Amino acid sequence: MLSLNIEKYKLITHALFISFFTIKFLNVVQERIELILFIVWIMPLIIFYYFINKLMVRAYQWFCFFLLIYFLDASLKVFGTNAYWLDILELVWTCFLFIHIMYGPKSIKNMN
Repeated sequence: MLSLNIEKYKLITHALFISFFTIKFLNVVQERIELILFIVWIMPLIIFYYFINKLMVRAYQWFCFFLLIYFLDASLKVFGTNAYWLDILELVWTCFLFIHIMYGPKSIKNMN
């Protein structure tokens, strides 16, 4: 079984969030979305990121519901129009982040 301590778990969380932000920022660099839209998109994630970093279980629960909006947006871009590689990567990363966050409270409880 995979054994994690809290530091490793937080490191994985940081890596997933930073990768998720980078994927969306690449859309700004490639001029697929505007900077204002990127800021609107990233602000809720930063707020949740702050509380998730403090290992608050409620933040994990609410963030899972909030990630469904991002999942729907990414899946519409991938399956509704011509899929671009960044859209596919965003959809996959949303799934990774969702699974990681969904099992977060249970993993934190087992680590303590």
